Amino acid sequence: MDRREKIVFMCNLDGEGLEIGPSLRPVVPKRDGYNIETIDHTDKKGLQKKYAAEGYNVDDIEEVDYIWNGESYAELTGKKNHYDYVIASHVIEHTSDLVGFLRDCSDILKENGVLSLAVPDKRFCFDYLRPVTSISKVIDCHINSNVVHTPGSVYEHLSNACKSNNDLAWAHPHPPVIMSNVHKIQEAVDTYKESLNKKEYTDIHNWVFTMKSFELLIYDLNCLGLINMQIAASFETSEHEFLVTLVKSNELFVPDDEERFKLAVKAQLECDPLDPEDVFLKRQITALEENASKKEEQINMLEEHIKGIYNSKSWKIASKLQKLYRLFNPRKLKMEAD
Repeated sequence: MDRREKIVFMCNLDGEGLEIGPSLRPVVPKRDGYNIETIDHTDKKGLQKKYAAEGYNVDDIEEVDYIWNGESYAELTGKKNHYDYVIASHVIEHTSDLVGFLRDCSDILKENGVLSLAVPDKRFCFDYLRPVTSISKVIDCHINSNVVHTPGSVYEHLSNACKSNNDLAWAHPHPPVIMSNVHKIQEAVDTYKESLNKKEYTDIHNWVFTMKSFELLIYDLNCLGLINMQIAASFETSEHEFLVTLVKSNELFVPDDEERFKLAVKAQLECDPLDPEDVFLKRQITALEENASKKEEQINMLEEHIKGIYNSKSWKIASKLQKLYRLFNPRKLKMEAD
């Protein structure tokens, strides 16, 4: 499958869709006859002016249905539980409140509607030197209802943004080469100081992921009951991005300790690959998988054993004796007489 096929893999393209931030290249263009609406930060003319000044071809930019000014998507569109699918390519990493973004998308989706995301992998873009986003930051930004990025996030982004051979992104699985900073450190310091009292939005990558670290975050947010969307499909990193589809479900999410631990270990391995000689964490994963398999076998054996007892001749005789005992139990008869 090509990139577009992966993004629309679970999208009902015959239904009603919404694309957030299509900018230069919509994934599902209106011109192809799809029943789709779009949200962006400005109108078509504004987008054409912005990207033409940066040297891009602006021929594929389409009319924008909704111009976003910070309100919820339900307020902006006037629709709740409405869309069959929502597509957002390279949007989620820019949001100031990740939980709020996912909830906004959930609110406008039908039950079992899907959110399809294209997300940059920090290992293959200018986020290379940054640590992956922690669950603590995601929770804190949501509790504080952040609408702009924190000064700390602004500084982290600018001070660590890097290039590989003058490119801001490079193709998986190749490591970066001839690395250099994108911004001077003084620029990062000055922008940080400006952001201390600034209430306007500064465009940065607020969230930094690998695919497994993203999966772990989504799992944790479900454990906490902060979102009602779970990963239904994912595609490994290609070029500098990975693709993930989440499905809206109001069914109760039941956490699993072993499943979460395996996700945490895999996320760690992805961010900090082991030397071939160091197999400790890999052994942890193998042991967990073997343990889970043994437990399943034990449960199956126990179920068969119980069935065998119930079907045995001795059990049938014993059950009759138990009934007779309860019927003629002298203590029971005395209690009834009293």
